[in-house]
Amino acid sequence: MMSGNKLQPLFLFACLLLLLNSCNIVKPFFIKNKKKEARKEKRVEKKVEKDIAKGKIDSNTVVKKDSLKIPTYDTMLARRIIDIKKIKYTTYQCRAKMHFETGDDKQNFTASFRLEKNKKIWVSISGLGIEVARAIITPDSVKAIERINKKAYLYSYQDIQKLINIDLDFQTLQEIIIGNAIATQGNMHDIKELNGMSTFFIKGLDYTNQITYNQSDSSLKQIQLQTVRAVSTSSILIALNDYEMMDTRYFPVNRIYHIQDVKGAAKLSMEINKADFDKPMDFPFSIPANYKLQR
Repeated sequence: MMSGNKLQPLFLFACLLLLLNSCNIVKPFFIKNKKKEARKEKRVEKKVEKDIAKGKIDSNTVVKKDSLKIPTYDTMLARRIIDIKKIKYTTYQCRAKMHFETGDDKQNFTASFRLEKNKKIWVSISGLGIEVARAIITPDSVKAIERINKKAYLYSYQDIQKLINIDLDFQTLQEIIIGNAIATQGNMHDIKELNGMSTFFIKGLDYTNQITYNQSDSSLKQIQLQTVRAVSTSSILIALNDYEMMDTRYFPVNRIYHIQDVKGAAKLSMEINKADFDKPMDFPFSIPANYKLQR
């Protein structure tokens, strides 16, 4: 079982709640000033129009499928890129090899994920070819079974929040699994270009985020999210590598998650060897009668 985690019995969540528990990935809690945002966007639009008139930029500048080059002040275009480059799907399933490290603890296991967008996440964890745990997560509940010790867990999101001391966000969790950018709703205050990469700097109420795209193919390469709160500071660095075409999607098959918080450092590696999109699928989950319910 995982050591040092508040949900030790739930080995199933090693690849899910660990990320959330360690770095407090939550939906940003900030209040948008819509009038202020609108005024800012109009100022940017006027600047772009002036630069086009002066010949500083090409009026035909667009987001291309195979390249990414944007003016450093054009945050509206940057937000379009974030949205355009999201992996779109209605259902998704994958199978992945996982490797987890924290301190002296190292574990290898296999995870199977099935998602129905905005509705449910199904996960099965196996070791040595035997399923050891299974869970189904919806926007309002978490249900899991641990086969080795014959235990079952039924949690509301309020229960999970008390156990791991965060506001658990279903939307963020599914974005992590699919491989999309997260924590993007804050104020985009800077854009930098370096060594063929474009990095968008975003600041929320209690977090900062750096989202990096490869200019050569506009693929998402890295997310560096840091939360700063009165009680703790934590960070997560997500690297997305080895893009391949999978079921018509340009898709990162290798991901590495580096997590750092007051409890220490952890690393989770994920190698996806099969992925399918928008296909009919079921989400089998039941609690055997002889399993002991945990609360």
